[in-house]
Amino acid sequence: NQEVLYTAQPFKMDNVTFNISQTVKEWNNEIVQSLIPNNTILSMYMVAGLSGNSLVIFIYGFKMKGNKEDRYFIPFLAMADLWASLICASFGIAQNMMQATFDNEQLCKTWYLFAAFSTFTSVFFLQIVAVHRYLKVCQPLGRQMTLKWKRFALCIGLIIAFILAVPIAYFYGSDPFFNEELGISGFRCNRLSSVNKTWSLFYGGLILFITITIIVSLICLYSKIGLKIRDHLKRTKINRHHKTVELSQGNVLNIDDRLSYTERDTQSRDNDDRTDETGFSTTYRDLEAVTPSKNNGGKHVPRISIGKRRKRKRVVYKFTLMFMLITVIFLICYIPKTTIMLLEARDTSFWEEFTYTGRSVLLFIYRIYILNNITNPIIYAFLDKKFTKEIKKCCVCK
Repeated sequence: NQEVLYTAQPFKMDNVTFNISQTVKEWNNEIVQSLIPNNTILSMYMVAGLSGNSLVIFIYGFKMKGNKEDRYFIPFLAMADLWASLICASFGIAQNMMQATFDNEQLCKTWYLFAAFSTFTSVFFLQIVAVHRYLKVCQPLGRQMTLKWKRFALCIGLIIAFILAVPIAYFYGSDPFFNEELGISGFRCNRLSSVNKTWSLFYGGLILFITITIIVSLICLYSKIGLKIRDHLKRTKINRHHKTVELSQGNVLNIDDRLSYTERDTQSRDNDDRTDETGFSTTYRDLEAVTPSKNNGGKHVPRISIGKRRKRKRVVYKFTLMFMLITVIFLICYIPKTTIMLLEARDTSFWEEFTYTGRSVLLFIYRIYILNNITNPIIYAFLDKKFTKEIKKCCVCK
C-alpha cells in the first residue's frame, strides 16, 4: 500500500502542475484576445516602417546625386527609424502574445535593450539635426558642421544611446505577478518588481530628465529658427512691395542703380546666407560675382548668382521647416510614453489595475511613439519634390 501511495503522489503533483499551467495558458489566451486590435496596429507599424524607411534609404542614399548638404542626415535618421519601428513593434507583439507566459528572462532583457537603443538613437539624431539647422539658419556666418563633425556627432549619438540603454537590462526582465481572482501566477516582460526601487526611480528620473532636456532644447532651437525664417519672409515681402511701388511710379533703375540696390539688399540679409562645407559664409564670394571690377571691364555681370543664392536659401528654409514638422510629431508621440513610464516606475503593479479593454487602450497610447518612426517618409514625400520625383522615376517602367 505504501508503494502505491508513493507512486501515486508524484502523479497527483504532476496533474496539479499541468492544471495550473493549463489555467495560465487559458488566462493568457483571454488577454491575447483582447489585444488583437493592438497587434493588428503594431503589424501595420512594422510594414509601414520597413517599406517607408527602406525607400528613404534607397532614394536618398543611392539615387540622389549632386549636393546632399541639406539631405545628409536623412538616410541615417531613416536607418534609426527603420530599426526602431521593426524592433519596437515586434517586441510589442511578443509582449501582447505572452502577457502571462513571458518567462524567458534573457530574451526579454535583450529585446528591451535593443528597443531602448534604437529609440534613443532616433531621438539623439533628431537633436543633431536641430543643431545643424540652427547653425545654418541662425548663424550662417559662424562655424558650421563639416562632414567630419557630422560623422563625429552621429558616432557620439550612438555611444550615448547605447550607454543609456544598457541599464535597462538590469531594471527590466521577466517579472512574476499574481492573479488574485484565479489564484495563479504568471510572468510578463516588464519592469522588475524585485530590483532596488531607489535605483529604479533614479534611472527613470535620469531618462525623464534627459527627455525633458532634449524636448526643451528642440523647442528652443526651432523657435529661434522659426523667428529667423519669419523675419526673413517679412523682409522679402517688404522688398517686393518697394520694388512694385518703384516700378509703378516709373522709377526704373538703371544698371548701376540696380547693382547698388542689389548690394544693399544682399548686405542687409547677410545673416541668412548659406555656408559651404568648410563652415565659412559664401556671401562675399557671391558679391564678388555680381560686382563690376577692372577684371571684367566694369561690365555688369548678370544676377544669376543672386538668383541661385535665393533659391539655395529657400531650399535651406524648406528643409528646416520639414525637420521642424518631424520634431513636432516626435514631441507629440513621446510625451504619452514618457508619462506612462514615470507612472510605471512609481507603481510596479501599474498595469494590473486596468481591465482588459483599459489595458489594450493604454498599450496603444504607450506605443504610439512608434508613429514617430514611420511618418517621416510621408513628410519627405510631401515636402521634398526631388524625393517625390525619384520615386516616380523608380515606378515608371522602362
